[in-house]
Amino acid sequence: MLPKIQTAVFKTTIPSLNREILMRPFLVKEEKILLMAKQSGEKDQIFLAIKQVIQNCIVDDSLDISKLPYYDIEYLFIQLRINSIGDFIEIEVTDPESQERVKATVDLNDVQVISKDVSNKILLNETTALIMKYPTLDEISKVTEENDVQAFFDTLKYCINSVFHEDQTYEFFGYSDQEKTDFIDSLTVKNIEQSKDFISAMPSVEVQAKWKEGKKDKSLTLKGINNFF
Repeated sequence: MLPKIQTAVFKTTIPSLNREILMRPFLVKEEKILLMAKQSGEKDQIFLAIKQVIQNCIVDDSLDISKLPYYDIEYLFIQLRINSIGDFIEIEVTDPESQERVKATVDLNDVQVISKDVSNKILLNETTALIMKYPTLDEISKVTEENDVQAFFDTLKYCINSVFHEDQTYEFFGYSDQEKTDFIDSLTVKNIEQSKDFISAMPSVEVQAKWKEGKKDKSLTLKGINNFF
């Protein structure tokens, strides 16, 4: 029987929980999962692969990452990338000034979770309020990419945790998609603007891509897990 190779573990922190966990780098078997998903080009396959690889690499089996907000998943995936492959990645970006494609370098150690202080409670009227949350990876994967308007309302549907009305709480996940849509359609324009404020303040994982143009240092802020996949 061939020997089993021991893999070192590393510590990282789940941003939303401020909880330290142990992970191991991803192995060849996980690399295959990621490569096949990338080759498929399908968003659902890519998200499923990322979720599977992260869950495989978390040493604490009691942690269910399907319940974590999406930005936690982005952050954990980048930490896996650092400890499995390396700190730096070379990518192509579009220079916002010249609109030309240029080669840039990203130092993943500079990744930050950018968040704003915003209330998760939206008052609709004197008797009703929305209790908000940030969507999970599974929920984000269901948001349409066809147009920005539908994408916003899809996101809003997954950001409502519960509805508080006249001393009673209604858990939003317990209702059908049609019931959720009907409820959102009944909101006022002002209510929607309040919801936009919460969604626009959603924490994001950001890092700078850097390159040189002659002697000039240039950079571009990157957001989204596709930049690191």
